Amino acid sequence: MKIGIIVLCTNGYFPLGIRFAKRFTQFYRGTAEIVFYLFTDCDPKPYLPEGFNFVWKELRNTNWVDGTNSKFTSILSLKDTDCDYLAYFDADTNVSKDFGDWFIGDLVGGQHYADQTYMKEEKPFDRNPNSCAYVPKDTKLPQTYYYGAFFSGKKDLFMWLCKKLKEWQDADRQIGYEPVWNDESFLNCHFHYIRPITIECKDFVFEVSDKGGIGETRDMSLNIEGLKKDLLLLKEKNVNIVNGKVIEV
Repeated sequence: MKIGIIVLCTNGYFPLGIRFAKRFTQFYRGTAEIVFYLFTDCDPKPYLPEGFNFVWKELRNTNWVDGTNSKFTSILSLKDTDCDYLAYFDADTNVSKDFGDWFIGDLVGGQHYADQTYMKEEKPFDRNPNSCAYVPKDTKLPQTYYYGAFFSGKKDLFMWLCKKLKEWQDADRQIGYEPVWNDESFLNCHFHYIRPITIECKDFVFEVSDKGGIGETRDMSLNIEGLKKDLLLLKEKNVNIVNGKVIEV
């Protein structure tokens, strides 16, 4: 079995993408072949150990929204990959303990950590009836809110999903509308009507939105040169990013 792990890590997210790829490899205890597809504006090779299994897909963004909205287009460029499964993870995902293949299945979504707390009574679905991401308040279907930070599936199903979401995204652009939570809104609309295998937040093994204290990663001018220098020096070592610094662990 071969699993492709997709990470978009342009601009300030680059060090976090490198951290995720290395820590995923460090703690993975499954038996599948893992290949990383790293979409970034900086060649990852100098920052990763010799023999690391990855493919660099060059990607440049001019702002954060453009970056997150390039997700489906980027994924669809992998249509010819020979992977059995594909999984998307946000670059600021972190891994801190051993894990196996908990994240794969036919089509998988992760319940948002706030779905049963501050989102419990009012889910942040897009409520614009003109949007392809629209979910009405009076829906009778179960209301689970999913991470945009993660989804996975068998390659053909995963690609079919991304193609559909890209079509919705393009249609909304034609009317000049941006859903409230960008790509996450489209994903949640689809998962609302066609429910995926759902990983409940209590069972979600990785840490979501862990930026390691490096600053506002959505700021396109964030200075990451010091982090990149340290990652170069520690390319063959296991690392983490804590309190804004790269540390060997």
